[in-house]
Formats: sequence, structure tokens, C-alpha cells
Amino acid sequence: MKQSAYMLLVDDEEELRATLQETLELANYHVMTASNATRAKDAVDNGKFDVAILDIRLPDGSGLDLLKSFKESDPDMGIILITGYSEVDSAVQAIELGADDFLKKPFEPDELLIRIQELLKKRVLKQENKKLKQEIRSSKSQHGLVGQCDAIQRIRDTALLLGDSDSTVLITGESGTGKEVLANMLHQSGSRADKPFVSINCGAIPEELLESELFGHVKGAFTGAVRARAGRFEVANGGTIFLDEIGDMSPKLQVKLLRVLQERTFEPVGSHQPIHIDVRVVAATHRDLEEEIEQGRFRQDLYYRLNVIPLTLPALREREDDVIILTEKFLENFNKLKNSNITGISDAAKTILLRYNWPGNVRELQNLVERVTTLKRSGKIDIEDLPSRMLDAAERTVQGFSIDVKQHDTIDFKGIVDEFESHLITSALDRFGWNKNQAAKFLSMNRTTLVEKIKKKGLVPSS
Repeated sequence: MKQSAYMLLVDDEEELRATLQETLELANYHVMTASNATRAKDAVDNGKFDVAILDIRLPDGSGLDLLKSFKESDPDMGIILITGYSEVDSAVQAIELGADDFLKKPFEPDELLIRIQELLKKRVLKQENKKLKQEIRSSKSQHGLVGQCDAIQRIRDTALLLGDSDSTVLITGESGTGKEVLANMLHQSGSRADKPFVSINCGAIPEELLESELFGHVKGAFTGAVRARAGRFEVANGGTIFLDEIGDMSPKLQVKLLRVLQERTFEPVGSHQPIHIDVRVVAATHRDLEEEIEQGRFRQDLYYRLNVIPLTLPALREREDDVIILTEKFLENFNKLKNSNITGISDAAKTILLRYNWPGNVRELQNLVERVTTLKRSGKIDIEDLPSRMLDAAERTVQGFSIDVKQHDTIDFKGIVDEFESHLITSALDRFGWNKNQAAKFLSMNRTTLVEKIKKKGLVPSS
């Protein structure tokens, strides 16, 4: 089988170097040789090698120094050290520095081939595992925020770019827009994905308890502290901490958080012993922090520390194209979770979902789908499955419009239809502030036809 790996062979013994070069080339490896450390460094500066075979003792330096230098410039390069019997201690040190293997002189050239083959196999496995982890992280990241609107696609792309960054991120947006989902997405798309993701809602915990939750406490720090407890920052060490509703944090805790962001250290409640941490911070709020600063409720210096990379999630009402996509995704999830069989959404229900203002954003939509899959179990989501608040006057009129023909001797069909049509058109126009384009679109009617009907019927805005 033809080999394509590139070898760098560094040894000052000309005869050994020539023998090993011939052996490697016969095995179809590409080989470059160097007789000293200077030439070896030049070779690495000007090319890329899969494996470097280094003699520990060189005329102008040490193979250990080359090892350190090569690993810094290319961590994926495989390193095999060639040692003498008196250099075993150095070989052990080399392994600690990152060498992959070592051979003691004298050795058979075929033994070097075996070691290289084993090293290349491990290298391929390592690269495949690295690629798989990247694909998994990318997959998790891509599917964290569901939607196809431009704003969501830009945020997804940004999250992938920020994956391996340790910069603090501040996520803003209305409640229910998916701030924690985005924070988790940032965590999963980066090198910290295998470490903890710790979330805490700063607005849901009383001030006197929040400090202990964030930074931990020692035994006896306060009444009820019968044992020491690690805080969320310590638990998240090496990973990511998500500070939700940061705008609700008290001024006292804002000062302590500022120190953590500046120095990456904190002291548990009741302790004067600092704890050093390596944590990426992602914060979020639905508040306007600049306005909070003007009102004296939020520290400006903390805001600048948090707002290194700002991301803003749009409200669901600004993502009309994503409403049905999200609904179908939630249906898929809850059908599995609830063992239900909701097969889709009726056209009438889709119209209402698309026109609804969604004050609770994505969370409100998710709760709606969960309720329907729990109670209805099968069939399609239809108008009767939607809460009354979602039905505007026009939809309620359509639902409630009925005539008991048994109570009438005759019916003025044309008059009743005309009255209903006038009421429906007026309701639609009122809903959209008499914007005829939007009303016509809502009624699935040509705008010219709508304008003619308004004039003919003499319709005016409702009082």
C-alpha cells in the first residue's frame, strides 16, 4: 500500500541517517533529512511533516529542544526520539514533553517502520475523533436555534465563529426568545463543550441567597450553613456559566461579579481564601441595560465587561417565516414525548398563528404545542384548539356566526351575507389600523377588490 506521509529525519550520524532514509523511502514515505538542529528548524519552518524522527544528541543542540519547538508550531506532528542507553532518563522526559515514542540505539530499521505505522494509525484515529467532535458540536449548534429568518441565521453563524472564543457574550432580547438556548449553543459549538454548562437565573433567587449560589460558602458562614458548598462558578470551572436576567442583580453582587470578570477569582461567603477559575461567562437580560445605567440601577463598568460581544435575539413577531417551522419542530418533539399523533396544522390555524402577536415569544408557542399534544392526542391543530386570546374579532365572528333557521319564517340571504361581509372586512381593517394592503392579504383578497367594497359599503373605522 502506497504511503503518503512526510518524514523529517534528524541525526548527525551520516551512515545511520542514510540507512534509515533508504528504509523509509522503500516504504514509500517522503523523507527529508537534517544533520543538526539548525537545519531541522529550517525544514519545519518551510514545510509540514507528519512525523519527525529526532536524535536526542545533536552537534548544535538537543532533540528535546526541537521536540518542544516542533510541538508548539504543530501540535499534531508525531515525534519519535532516538536515544542511547545512557539517555533513558532524557527519553522519559521527552515523553512527558509530548513525544509519541522513542527507540534505544542500536535498533533495526524495520523496528522504526513498525513504530511509525503505529503512530500514523493513532494519528488518523485522533484526527477522526477530532473531526467527529467538531461535527457533533456543529450539529448541536446548528439545531440549537430553529428558524430560517435572516436574523436567526446570522446568530447561528456568529455562534459558530465564537465557539472557541473565551470572550464574554451579552445576549439581549425579550423574555421567551431563547436566550438560554443560544447560550447553550455557544457552549456546545466550542472547545468547552465537554465541560460543564451551568445556568442560573439571577432574577429568580433572593439577593441574600444568590451570593452563596454563585460563589459558594464555607461551613458556618451563616445560619444554616452546616456544611461547605461549592458555588455555580466553581462548578462551571473549565466550562461555561450562563447568568440569566443579569439586569436583576443587586448593586452589591454586581461589584463582586465585576471582580470575577476582571481577575477570574472569587471568595466563597465566609472565606478569605481566593479561588481561581477558568470559566467562560455568557450573560443575558430582557432589560435595556443602558437605561438601567442611567437610572443608577446597573454599573456602567460591569456593563462594559459583559458587553464584549453583544447578540440580540429577535421577538417571534419579527420572525413570521419561522412560526410554522417552530410549530412543526415542537410538534415533532412533543409527539415523541407525549406519545401523541398530531399530524399537522390546518390552514385556518396557520393563518391565526401567523397573525398572532406572540407576547410570550417562542416559549409561548412551545407551551401551546405542548398543551395541544397533551390534550388532543391526534388529528390536526385547528382553530378550536387555540386559546381565545389568539382569535381576533374577525376569527371569533367566523366561529360564532350561525343562524337558527327554525326561528325564522324567511331569511334575507343577501342581507345577512352582506352584513357578515361588512363586519368581517371592518374587523380586519381595524386590526391592521386600516392598512388596506395588510387587510387584503389577511382576507386573501385583491387590494383593488377590497377598496371597491369599502367604497360601495361606505365602511368606516369602528369607534
